[in-house]
Amino acid sequence: MMPIVMLVFGLAVRVPFTKALRGGLMVGIGFIGLNATVSILTDVMNPAIKNMVSVMHMNLKVIDVGWPSASAIAYGTAVGVSMIPLGILINIFMLSTKTTQTINVDIWDFWHFAFSGSLVYALSKDIVLSLFLASVNMIVIMVIADRTAPLAEKYLGLPGISIPHGYAASFVPVALIINWIMDRIPGVNKIHLDAKGFNKKFGAWGEPTLLGFIIGILIGAIAYSAVPSMSWADKIGKIALMGVTLSAVMVITPKMAALLLQGVVPISAEIQKFTQKKFSGTRKLYIGMDTAVGIGNPVVLACATLMIPIAVLFAFILPGNQFLPTIGLVGFVFMFPLIVAVVHGDFFRAFIVGAVNVVLGLWIGTNLAPLITSAARAAKFTIPKGSSLISSVDYGSNPFPWFFVQIATHKLLAYSICIVLVVVLMLWNRSKIIAEEKSIASEGNVESN
Repeated sequence: MMPIVMLVFGLAVRVPFTKALRGGLMVGIGFIGLNATVSILTDVMNPAIKNMVSVMHMNLKVIDVGWPSASAIAYGTAVGVSMIPLGILINIFMLSTKTTQTINVDIWDFWHFAFSGSLVYALSKDIVLSLFLASVNMIVIMVIADRTAPLAEKYLGLPGISIPHGYAASFVPVALIINWIMDRIPGVNKIHLDAKGFNKKFGAWGEPTLLGFIIGILIGAIAYSAVPSMSWADKIGKIALMGVTLSAVMVITPKMAALLLQGVVPISAEIQKFTQKKFSGTRKLYIGMDTAVGIGNPVVLACATLMIPIAVLFAFILPGNQFLPTIGLVGFVFMFPLIVAVVHGDFFRAFIVGAVNVVLGLWIGTNLAPLITSAARAAKFTIPKGSSLISSVDYGSNPFPWFFVQIATHKLLAYSICIVLVVVLMLWNRSKIIAEEKSIASEGNVESN
């Protein structure tokens, strides 16, 4: 659908047909390339994760079904069926009232909002409350997308693009809090290690090709060195394959992201010209895209892959945890883009924020598992054999749906809190947008004088 959506947007702002078609196709090609690199990573990582789980003798009762299954559960309910048209109406309303700058073309990922609503419906059987809280989830994410767009442009290289992705954007509040705390801890606030810092500190070993190889060798050694049924020749082969594959992913992924941006940026630029012409040169809009546009950043890739064995270790040692993360662990690449943007590209801070989110996510995944399992049965989703409870590393272990489920048990409180939250956020975002428009207008007046 993305090439079609981008073609329509291009034609709407009077981009020539062939240029708009080429831009749309480049977006589709870029997404296919990014999905291919994630699939390559998944193919080598999932067997390694299974070995880690086996070696650590982990016997946890909540099974990870991954984001594809979670999205099927979300869209398999009455809430899911309604969320796409409702989400489009919300976006139009917010654009018309200047409470967002994002044209959200990432329609597929409305499933994150539908997932929150589906859990509330499984709990309350109240369709109105469920759709209301799903809508609140979307509005909050849209505001986060607007406010992080300048950071995404600066630190992820995404001009004219915002990321209204439920999974990625939901970690921004935690990232802001932890970043604020780390700024105030003596010694810790002096630690900074971005992509350039990697290259400077480690020389050639900080370059993506060798960095990916080292990370792959490390994960491969953890996964295969203690497997008793494998010969050392097989172990070395598996470890070497992991190293080369991670190196390839670190090199190929940014190139696929660059192909995608070749399609998005020209159309985004034309949208800016069109809106500025219609609104006296003051209106700035972003194209809201899937978080996949940001996974080519080397800090994102390094944090995401290193977090996989850390998550398995946390699952093993964390008190009260019953959630066994497996299939969804590769999806960490979609968690980190906005975290990296918020911490200004700093590897150390992004890794700490990610680790805190993983710990919280394991507890949340354990807590929400009965409700997610209930929602799955209501959506006629087949529960995997040998498991009684399911969850997902993606939105099943996320603070946003957990929050909505907690307040849904008290309907009056849920409506009161969320109405206040939405009104305050939308007015605050509107004030920011108007201030930016005035700034653009004043700069234009200075240039004309």
